[in-house]
Parts: sequence; structure tokens; C-alpha cells
Amino acid sequence: MSQVDGSSDLVYVFDPTTEVEQQPWSIVLAAPEAAEQRSPTPPEEPTTLDLADSSPPWTQLVKQVLTADYRLQLIATLRDFSPLPDLITEQLFRHLLKVYRFKLEQAIRRQGVDSIDTRLPHFKVVSDRKTHTKTLELNLDEERIRAYLKRSLSNLFSQAEFWEEFANVIGTNLVVWAIDQVEKTTPTEDIPLAVQQLLQNATTPKLQEKISFYGQIYCQDITQKIIDGFRLPTCSLQDIEKILGLKQPPPASAEASFMLDTVAVIPTAIPIASSIRAQLRPDLWQRNSDELAVFRYRSRTNPNNYIEHYITNPGDIDLLPWEAAGQIIDKFGFDTVKLQMIFAARTMEEDEPWNTTFTLRATDIIPLLGWDRNHSISTPEKRNSVASAAYALSCLLVKSVWIEGRGPRKVDASTPIGRMWDVLIDPHGQIDWVTGKIERPEEVYITVSPGLWTKHFLNRAGSKAKEALHQFGYLASNILRIDPYHHEIALRLAIQLTLDARVRARNDNPYDYRVGTLLEEVLPKAEIDKALLDKHRARDLKNRWNNALQLLTKLGWQIEFDPETYPDWLQPNSKAEKPSDWRKIKIIERLLQAKLTIKPPHPIPGLLSQMRNLKKSRAIAPAKVAEELTGDQVKEGRLKLGWNRKELGGFLGLSADYVGKLERGDRPITPDLEPRLRKLLHL
Repeated sequence: MSQVDGSSDLVYVFDPTTEVEQQPWSIVLAAPEAAEQRSPTPPEEPTTLDLADSSPPWTQLVKQVLTADYRLQLIATLRDFSPLPDLITEQLFRHLLKVYRFKLEQAIRRQGVDSIDTRLPHFKVVSDRKTHTKTLELNLDEERIRAYLKRSLSNLFSQAEFWEEFANVIGTNLVVWAIDQVEKTTPTEDIPLAVQQLLQNATTPKLQEKISFYGQIYCQDITQKIIDGFRLPTCSLQDIEKILGLKQPPPASAEASFMLDTVAVIPTAIPIASSIRAQLRPDLWQRNSDELAVFRYRSRTNPNNYIEHYITNPGDIDLLPWEAAGQIIDKFGFDTVKLQMIFAARTMEEDEPWNTTFTLRATDIIPLLGWDRNHSISTPEKRNSVASAAYALSCLLVKSVWIEGRGPRKVDASTPIGRMWDVLIDPHGQIDWVTGKIERPEEVYITVSPGLWTKHFLNRAGSKAKEALHQFGYLASNILRIDPYHHEIALRLAIQLTLDARVRARNDNPYDYRVGTLLEEVLPKAEIDKALLDKHRARDLKNRWNNALQLLTKLGWQIEFDPETYPDWLQPNSKAEKPSDWRKIKIIERLLQAKLTIKPPHPIPGLLSQMRNLKKSRAIAPAKVAEELTGDQVKEGRLKLGWNRKELGGFLGLSADYVGKLERGDRPITPDLEPRLRKLLHL
């Protein structure tokens, strides 16, 4: 078993004089004994030369020798010959390795071997059949780790300020050393010249030896500052693995290389619609009586149905107060909405989204968002933007009180307060030890677990091809590539129409709209009111609307104008002459009252029409719908007989847990199972 250097506090003390135990390192996993501890050798005080100990004339001499030109010469010499980067890298490696081994042992002692991801390539579990013990061996590729640490430090070593400070420290010590060398054999008045001559060429073997000596002392100070910045006592084992470059990307099976189809299935349940509105309309967030930020959406058809959104930190469920929540709300916008749509589309690939976790790569998300065409920022910066949007989504909570359906098809979709999305953001790349972050990630892995709302609003998604509650619609994926900075209204419209399509699919005229109604959904009312009062704002709003319709047409949306309310001369790019009485009503007022039909791209209208046809077929044969056995009926019949779930499951050859899922609607009642249930429960 390895030796642990000191107590849980002393192990973090940086001591470059202490040798780190060499490989192999191992720890017995069965019946571990307390680690032997030994106090580290107290670090010796660095014997740096301090100008405060020299007399004032020598202080002046230092300033005289360390001219700007000499500093530049010394900086060039230090860059070319100083072993400082290698020294710092080695000292960091030794200290971090000591801390990592200590944290490994502590984790195993406190939480067991299950707390360690032994699948990582630097671990090996060896079983001893004779002693019935298992030993965890640590086999590190030390050269690779050193190379990783040195690359991580490259940003620090490339800074001019770093070498200027180093040159000042080394130069000062060289001057004091030179004074000590010449003052015994040189007249006082000749000492300045003798010092300058001695230090004239910094590349001589003698000076290189002194530079190396002072560099070793100085590098300890730098290493200590870097170590202090990491706050190692509070770092997790996984944090240390990331610092050492041991953190591995998710296995290929967990990485979902995700590409959206031209038309993708997407949940459009009310939590999705309300959360998108909450992200696009920060003006609708309110401060409640508890000083919390809340976004409320209440059903227009049933006031008892409502959705609320709150803001929390990603690491806990405590609600943030108004001021703190505002910082997260400010991060919401088109980026988060687009990313949520991607999460939602990926979620619909699962039969049980509430039991699902999937991992996406930021690199795969970039082209889906249309960011691959933006060459003004680098790919690592785009990955950071994806991570930032994912972080904001992880802070969004939802609470719903909602009943879906009517009559025997009623389903209580209410949910306790919970996250819309549980998100783990895992950047991989070189740590910048100036900032302590991965500033330019080589990849960002985003692991997503859909929130509990999916269980309540998609709770029968696994049956009948996800059509049980009609909580899904279709996404024309090209809307994600619309540039919001140039086509804001077009993107707002496309998002709103996508969410509307499923809700209105069963209407007689599902794609008929009034311009004013649509604009009120996507823009603040104050903006529309200003356009009604100011002709310049009115012209601007009309132009933005026309441009939006033109772009949607190019993307495959089918737009037809009502000839009575939306005449030719009012339509985009029209050359038609205005009628003689056109001034009787303001153009903006005519536009807001105009009607049009907007259909999503092919084949979405045909897919949505199936919902309407399904409704008609049920209307013709309502008895068939009423006869369908529900989970509530199963539960009621079981309770009437006085059976618990285990007893009913025993008659059916099912587990009690499975019976519970049948009753909650989490599992479909299959055609084979239904007659058996009816017979047993007298239904």
C-alpha cells in the first residue's frame, strides 16, 4: 500500500524537496488498513538575495545596470536557455500526483471502490484468489502527463509580463551576486564598471549556472501560486483527473452523434411551449411575493390549468431570488431556444424519455444551429457558446398544474417543481492555468436527462407510436439555421408556428391567422403600440414582417393571402397600385387586421392532418374509444376486490412495480393483457 504524506491537511502543502513515491502504486481494496502517515520535511526557506540588505549605493547600481536594453537581452536569454518551464512542470507533476494518490485512497476508504471509475485506462484491478482480495493498481503514463501539464502552462509561458517579471528578479539577484564577486578585489569607484563587464554577456557558463540557481528558487514561488489557484483541498477526484489530463471523453456508445432530419419529431407539450416563451420574452417574467422570479402561463380555455417557471442554480434546486435570477434570464434567447429544440427532438427518439440520459457533442450541435457559416469566431468559441446555452437551460425549472384530454381520456399531467433539463457540461481540452479554465475546448460533451415533465406529458409516448396524447409535433429543422440578428421576426414566427401546428392540427382551418394576432404572440405589445402611433416605427415593422414572410417562403413555408383583407398592394414586394381610398385607414392598421394562411413545409401538413383524421374516426365510433381499458379503471377494480398490486401481479405473472406502471399509464395495456384484466377485475 502506498504511503500518504502527512495528514489530510499536510498532504496539500507544496514541498518540492519531498520525493514522490515512484510506480508501481497500489492499494488493497478489501479490508483496507489505515494509511501510515509521516510528517513531511518542512520546506526550507528560499535563500533569495534581497536588495533591502544592500546599501543604498548598490541599489542605485542595480538600476544603472538593469537598463531597458539589458532587460531585453536577459529576457531573450531566459526564454532560450532557462529551464523554468520544465522545472515548474516537474514540481507541479510531483505535487499533483501526490494529491491524486491521496484523494484516491481517501475516496476508497470513505465511499468504497464503487466511487472510483476503474474503467479509466490508468487503473487496473487485480484479484488475488488466495487472499480473496482485490488490489487497485495505478499505472500512469508520466511522460504524457508531463507533456499535458507543459502544454497547459504554455499560455502562461507565452506572456511577456511573465518573462519581464522573471528577468527583473533574476537580474536583481545577478547584480547583487556580481557586486559580491568584485567588491573584494576592485576599488569602490570601479565596482560599477566591473559589475557591468561581468554581467555583459548573459550566455556565459558562469552566468548560466547562476541563472539556473536563481530560477530554481523562483520557480517554487510560481508553482506555489499555481497550486494555490487550484484550491486542491476542495477539488474532487474528478477535478484532479481533469487537471492531470486523465479525464477521458465519454465512451463512443454514450456519445450520440446526432443529426436532425429535415423534418424531425419534437414534443410540443405545454411545458416546451411555455419555456420557449419564457426564454424569448424576458419582459413577461415577474417578481412574486416571495421575491422570486417567476414566469406564468395560464391556459386560455381552462384557467385552472397553468405552468410556472423558476430559476435555480444548476447544482441544486433552491430557487434564486429576483436579482440573482435576472442574471440567468439575461442568458436566455434564441440560442437557448434552438438548443432546447435540439434536446427535445433527441428526447423523442426515446420510448421512455424520463428514464433516458443522452450525450451530445458541441461540435455536432454547431452546424444544427447554423453557426458553421459564421467564420468571425473560432470553433472553440462556438463550443463555449453551446456550453453557455446548455448551462442556462439547466437553470430553468417548471411546475405544472394541468389536465389533458376530456372524459375517459383525461390524464392528469401535473408535475412537482423540477428541472426542464438536467444537464452535465463536460469540456475537454487544455487547461489554461492563468484562468484555471479550459478556454479553448477541443470538445464539449453535454449529457442531458429530460426532466420529470416528460413523464407526465409524454407518459404514454411509448405506446401507439407516441400518438396517445398527441403531445408532439414536427420541426422543420432549417428554422434552427435562421440568423436571428438579421431575421429576428422570421425566427420568432417559425418557432411560434411550429408550436401552434400541433395544437391547431384538429381545427377546421388550422393554418389561418390574423397578422396582428401572430405579431402579439412573438413581439412585446408595447412595440406594436408604438408602431401604431409612429409612422417610422410602423414602416419598420411592416418591412420586418414582409422580410420574414419572404424568408419563410424560401424555406418551404406555404403562404396564401386572404384577397379581401390582404390585397395585392399590401403584400410583400407587390407592384400593384394602391386604391384611391387607401389613406382612409393607416397601412399598419390594415396590416394588423389582414388574414393569411401559413402552412409549414412539406410533408408536415400531411403528417399533422393524420391527427385530425384520427379525431374524425373516433367521432364516428365513440363506443370503441369508451371501451378502451384505462389504468384508472384497473386501479379502481383492484381496490374494489381488496387486492394490492403484488396480489394482482401474481395472477397475471407480473411484478407489483409493473402493475403500478399500468395503473399510472406508464405502460400500455396490451391487447393480450386487456381481456385477462377485465376477467380478473370484473370490468
